[in-house]
Amino acid sequence: MNIRPFTEEDVEIAVPIWNLLNPDWPTSVPEVLDDYRKRDPKYLLQSYVAELDGQLVGVGESDLSVASYHPQKFHLTLYVHPDFHGQGIGKALYEKVLESLKPHNPISARVQVRESSERALRFFGERGFVETKRDWVSVLDVASCDLTPYEGLESTLTSEDLTFTTLGELQTKDLEAFRKFVPRAEPATPISYEFFLDNIINAPDFDGRMFLVALDGEDYIGFTGMYPFGDTKALDQWLTGVKRDYRKRNIALALKIQAIRFAKENSYISIRTDKRGAANLSLLKEF
Repeated sequence: MNIRPFTEEDVEIAVPIWNLLNPDWPTSVPEVLDDYRKRDPKYLLQSYVAELDGQLVGVGESDLSVASYHPQKFHLTLYVHPDFHGQGIGKALYEKVLESLKPHNPISARVQVRESSERALRFFGERGFVETKRDWVSVLDVASCDLTPYEGLESTLTSEDLTFTTLGELQTKDLEAFRKFVPRAEPATPISYEFFLDNIINAPDFDGRMFLVALDGEDYIGFTGMYPFGDTKALDQWLTGVKRDYRKRNIALALKIQAIRFAKENSYISIRTDKRGAANLSLLKEF
């Protein structure tokens, strides 16, 4: 077995392995390449692959969170093709990743593990990881969703000043549309407009039609945004938010209805409210 640094050329092989193991959280080669090429060196990413007879069979990496940045708190990702489980590949990748962290004096490492994955839970449990958080996913079947009870809702909300549109439409009329749209009013880690533009708006999976915006005159007061899951016809519900002074007026509901309507009209099969599979456990190891 050979373990070496991950290269851009490995993406074509690594993505299908990831999608095989995570069918409800797939990605795509363009998405991974885009993230790989735009990565800010500040957010340290150390990736390795395991090869058997020249074949890439597993990936292990550590990175730093953009949303909650701390230079000594890492997130680990480890996956091995199921045909090669039980051969010590995951263990070797894990040890290589931990070794690469030592010069950075790590405080902790976090992994995401499915509740249904007994192998992964046992693997990380034996290495000192403990559960600190549990996420659940809600999935909407688009075809069976009946919007009849909500017919006319938007018309009761819209007025000369209060309107609904999409970010795709706004960008053709307002040069400051993207700057006004940065969604984190009080982020755990502030991000720059340039970062938002480069990594969110200019990402290969961004579609301005899927970012629905509520306006009061020229003020942006609410939005909901979606992304497709890789090359599938499933959508990830990214964020929904309404300014405090406009809450409890069904604005978020109206945005959600428009999002579902868009999904129906464009033959999407589902919308999910979380990027990870149901009963996804966050495990933490402190050093």
